[in-house]
Amino acid sequence: MSLSSGEILNNRYRIVRQLGEGGFGAVYRAWDTNLGEPVAIKESLHTSPAAQKQFQLEAKLLFRLVHPNLPRVHDYFVIPNQGTYLVMDFIEGEDLCAKLDHAGGALPEGDVLPWIGQICNALIYLHSRTPLVVHRDIKPANIRITPEGVAMLVDLGIAKVFEPGGRTMEGAQAYSPGYSPVEQYSGEGTDPRSDVYALGATLYHLLTGQQPPESVKIAGGTATLCLPRQLNARLSQEIEELILKSMEIAAKNRYQNMEDLRVDLQHSLLAPPIVLVEKPISQALPYEASQPSQARIPTLPWRWLGLVGGLGFLVVILVAIVIGMALGGGKETPAPVTVTGIAAENPQVTSLTTLETTQAPPLSTTEIPPKSTTEATPTFTPLPVDFTDDYGVKMKFIPASEFQMGSESGSSDESPVHTVYLDAFYIDIYEVTNLLYALCVEAGACTEPHSEGSYNRDSYYGNSTYDEYPVIYVDWDQANGYCEWRDARLPTEAEWEKAARGGLEGKLYPWGDQAPDCSTVNYSGTNGCEGDTTRVGSYAPNGFGLFDMAGNVWEWVMDWYGENYYGSSSSRNPSGPSSGTYRVLRGGSWLNVATLIRVALRNWYSPYDRLNWGSGNGFRCAR
Repeated sequence: MSLSSGEILNNRYRIVRQLGEGGFGAVYRAWDTNLGEPVAIKESLHTSPAAQKQFQLEAKLLFRLVHPNLPRVHDYFVIPNQGTYLVMDFIEGEDLCAKLDHAGGALPEGDVLPWIGQICNALIYLHSRTPLVVHRDIKPANIRITPEGVAMLVDLGIAKVFEPGGRTMEGAQAYSPGYSPVEQYSGEGTDPRSDVYALGATLYHLLTGQQPPESVKIAGGTATLCLPRQLNARLSQEIEELILKSMEIAAKNRYQNMEDLRVDLQHSLLAPPIVLVEKPISQALPYEASQPSQARIPTLPWRWLGLVGGLGFLVVILVAIVIGMALGGGKETPAPVTVTGIAAENPQVTSLTTLETTQAPPLSTTEIPPKSTTEATPTFTPLPVDFTDDYGVKMKFIPASEFQMGSESGSSDESPVHTVYLDAFYIDIYEVTNLLYALCVEAGACTEPHSEGSYNRDSYYGNSTYDEYPVIYVDWDQANGYCEWRDARLPTEAEWEKAARGGLEGKLYPWGDQAPDCSTVNYSGTNGCEGDTTRVGSYAPNGFGLFDMAGNVWEWVMDWYGENYYGSSSSRNPSGPSSGTYRVLRGGSWLNVATLIRVALRNWYSPYDRLNWGSGNGFRCAR
């Protein structure tokens, strides 16, 4: 039975309207009365104990997913004898099924390939989770294009725990005719190659204007897959080969992982080059907490960073081309729009699959076999190394690369030293200040710190004398909420350590191995230094131009704490254990001696504690 407009669900979500309906449920646009923002709610009418148990297990997995081309899952709940509900971001935009209808046929290759590239990157992220996640319902209706041109893979649905050799559990079985591979019909189990098939079938439909036949009919000989170039002669031979390889009936004959598909897609993206226009980026200004700038990170190039994240510095090259063209093209496009949510139309209760696996090492540009010797060689413009966002916060670009994380000479939880590859990211140059945090409080998006004083000051937060001092007495939830308000996030522990090292490998401190003193860092020192926080940026920056990566205040990061996590950490974009009791803090504070401000040292504390250690706890954001 459909939910009615105006109905309140779970004492929180007011239904606005139904967006789509499938055989097992529906998707609704709703209003979160607690947060005052739109959301999308996916309803599944499976009410069996097995289905509800499956839902609760996998909803927890979806809750931890964070990627620029995926919706965030905010909440999940079960209403007995009615259904299960997943609450996601609501994203304005148009799905590719609607775009096909409006076009009356095939869409331009130059539009489609960048969108598919972004979806490819989202799938690589899903396939690199532990346990591994398979989407299982990729199709044009489940790819939405936001007003600023960002492709979002929606309808995350309900995942299932996959056991190699086992059948799909009740509550996770479903398929989309034309897009699902044969193994999905039988329920014998899916893996990343199933998403490869669905993405290839989606690409086929977008570029030919015709939905492909069902895979089981092709396999049974009752239907034939027409060659893409017979339907659209303008298609390149490379893209036709990519589609056909993706849609092989036997999984063993397809691309064996999404990274391999992305490599061939990347060659098609580079020859010929795809022209994008983006609003120019203003030159970053000095730190200006009291004078917010109108410049902000360019949304579309940032998504393109994600598009080829595994290709390292090639990301920088591609985005630099975009920015250079925008700066020199003489055209101004509307400022990027902040993405606020997602809605998946035409839902089906299909889902994500999980599978225990190990992650593949990151791709390098040298691993891409040359496809043509006639590709044009562009002139490259360096990507700006910093910018100032809408709130006056200055951020620094940290390029994609490997680095050595951890230490063999510190605490046991700092070992083993291990190689970590990180995609490019930006991080705040300074710790978040009292004034910047107060802007969030005034906007109603943050709550005030748990104390207005500091260790030696009765009046600190709210006192203009200390506007440019780091905010303190904030718990993890407050720090995380502030970063989200800025369309950013807390850095992962790996990102924080790479940024703190400033390009130096194996050193004790952000500046090297030289012992600290009160002229280089705000820490306790032999007889004490400042005895409290200091103005951000009071000491020399590290090699990346970042200030106070040691001392002043501890900095919350995104990760849960795991004492033995380094022994099993992913080598690529690690994000910490999937759950825990404590969150990690890094960098040491004014309270700590030299051994506690080492760059590899890991501190941990309850994210919910309100006061303990609060006089030395702060944070900075990343994106």
